[in-house]
Amino acid sequence: MYEIVGGFKFERSDLHITEELKQSIIANCEAGKYKNFGEYSVKSVGTIDGFKFFFDEDRWLMIRPSGTEPVLRTYAEAPTLEEVRKILKITEETICK
Repeated sequence: MYEIVGGFKFERSDLHITEELKQSIIANCEAGKYKNFGEYSVKSVGTIDGFKFFFDEDRWLMIRPSGTEPVLRTYAEAPTLEEVRKILKITEETICK
């Protein structure tokens, strides 16, 4: 399968933040305020079960509030685990400032 679609890496980060900050981040997502995350420019956004920001065909980020915990989950996919972790770190820096 990887010969056909190529390799990819995926990881999730749970941000334990205040409910106020969580709601502010979700409001920013709904308003379309996030146009980039560091060097990654948002090409399109999906809104099924959260907010999925597509950077290109090989990289994306998803922001999704937990419905059962005081947590905001962030997910990323990229060709390497190093880049996935970079996207998650940049995302936290962008949305939690």
